[in-house]
Parts: sequence; structure tokens; C-alpha cells
Amino acid sequence: MALWRIMYDSRQTECCGEPIPVGDEVRWRLMLRGPHEGAAPETWQDNRSALEPAGHGLVGGPGLTALCAGKPSAHPVGLLAVETHGPGPDDVPETAGTVRSLQVVVEGYAVTRAGGRTYEPVPGERRPRAADTRPKWFGDTAEPDRADRGHRRTETGVLAGLGAPGGTATARLGQ
Repeated sequence: MALWRIMYDSRQTECCGEPIPVGDEVRWRLMLRGPHEGAAPETWQDNRSALEPAGHGLVGGPGLTALCAGKPSAHPVGLLAVETHGPGPDDVPETAGTVRSLQVVVEGYAVTRAGGRTYEPVPGERRPRAADTRPKWFGDTAEPDRADRGHRRTETGVLAGLGAPGGTATARLGQ
């Protein structure tokens, strides 16, 4: 089975999730996000070749099923994410697996205009930090940037490496 990279957003886990250490078995409902849902291109690569349309707005791969945001293409590309609040998560079969790795995702945000209170992501300021457990609460720090504008570093979630449940080599599509 492939090792899937799956984003678990801080807003999703702080609301309804519990900390999960590496090695725990999980059952998640997933969504495939495209670039219009904020999926960054550098997170797409690991899932690019193994996903295929699975009918009824779903995409799948070895051991995984996800709801596709928008109409699935012949070769779906995007960021796999845990979805507990979005459109139709109850219609998506759970994907079961074992958490093999965790990285806290830290992103940089800058004020959109001097003196403003609106922040936007800073291109190239997305960094993973290895972790043994998905935190329950995520951090946010404020600091001025070189231009003395407002700048924040925000932990936006975790990127989990999800493998076959129980360490087995295979899993059925749509578990």
C-alpha cells in the first residue's frame, strides 16, 4: 500500500480531534482539494500518480477513498485532507490506516497593507516540522518582517503519512 500524505487542518483537529501519536490506527473521511481550495503545489506530488476517479464524485487509490472538490478529472491531483465539517463527509467511506509519520505545518502570513489587519500567505513560507504526536492546540507567533510590516508564523495543521492498517502490505479501496 502507498504511504499517503494527508493534511489534518488545525481548525478540524482543534474542534473535533484528539492528539494522535505516530503508530496509532485511524479511520478518516477524506477530501481531495485542488488549487482553488488552497492546496499548495508542493504537497501534491506524492499523491499524483496513484489517484483515479471512483464514481459519484469520489477518487480512490490503494486503500483510500476521498471526496473530490469539484468534478474529478481523469488524473486527479490535489491535497488529501481530513474532512469532518465539509460537504458530504458522511457520504464518503472512511479510509483506515496507521499513522507512520507526522509533520506540523508552519506557514508565514504577512499584512496585506501597512497598518492593516488582514493577513495573506507568504509564498515559499511553508515549512514542516517533525512531530511524534499531532497536537491538540496549534501555535501562532507575531513578529515584524524586514519591511517592519506585521508578520505571523502559524501552525496550520499536520501532514500525516498514512500507511496500511496494522502494518499490512495491502488494503482494499474504500475501507
